[in-house]
Amino acid sequence: MSGIESGDFPRLQARYRRQWWIWFAGCAVLTLVGVLAAGVYGIGMAVLSLIALPVVSAQLSKKLSRYYKSEIVPQFVGRFCDEGRYVPGAGIDEEVFRASNLFGAPPDRYATEDLIEGRVGKTVFRFAEVHAQERRTTHTKNGTRTTWVDIFRGFFFVADFNKHFRGQTTLVPNFWGSKWLAGRRRVQLENPELMKEFLVCSTDQTEARYLLTPGLMERIMKLWNRYPEQLSISFTGSCIMVARSCAANHYEASIWRPLERCTERDIEAVRGLTAIVGELNMNTRIWTKE
Repeated sequence: MSGIESGDFPRLQARYRRQWWIWFAGCAVLTLVGVLAAGVYGIGMAVLSLIALPVVSAQLSKKLSRYYKSEIVPQFVGRFCDEGRYVPGAGIDEEVFRASNLFGAPPDRYATEDLIEGRVGKTVFRFAEVHAQERRTTHTKNGTRTTWVDIFRGFFFVADFNKHFRGQTTLVPNFWGSKWLAGRRRVQLENPELMKEFLVCSTDQTEARYLLTPGLMERIMKLWNRYPEQLSISFTGSCIMVARSCAANHYEASIWRPLERCTERDIEAVRGLTAIVGELNMNTRIWTKE
């Protein structure tokens, strides 16, 4: 955590922990009373007490996270890029996510937060956490049941590629059924390792082969090997979009987790995502925009 000023974080964390222990003591008393009272009323008191503790912990951690987002995260965002900016309440527009065509179904519910944007060399980028879900309705004899299924959860990265594409080229993990999810004509490339891991499709076969040079395919595979089974890539408009699946929620603090553990995980996330610019050699401008 070198160079990170903790500010009021330790004091706030200690305060919220004390508040939790006060709640714990109160719940313990209610649980004991409930057990001694027995009956439905007593059992209800005990159950409510057990439910209250994780709720209180989550609410206190949410308060601490507000300080963490405003005072701690901005300190390390600028370490890995120029003109770095962190906006907790902003994200990637749903229209951009849909335009990538990386996922078979458009989301019925879409949430995004924790936008980070900046520049690495000549390349302007932005990324944020995205949670996109599809609504599925099942009709049974007992009525209608609605469930929500994840389309994507993780980081969505967008960067200028300094070239305007006539078509759209996508690379999605090559699993059974991915051809239908991609919704594009398949492209055959002379990189067996990449073809094994990705389903490559494009609306413009010639452009796709011109775009995916041997060097770029090798760099994509190095990135894939760092995040196996987690990457989908779209070349759309004049941008490259990289969807990296990740179940963990970042840039959040906990009253129980030391500040060092919070920053270690989040610094690694920012380092890895900003490094995509260099790993895919985006600052070598072999093309120019029309």
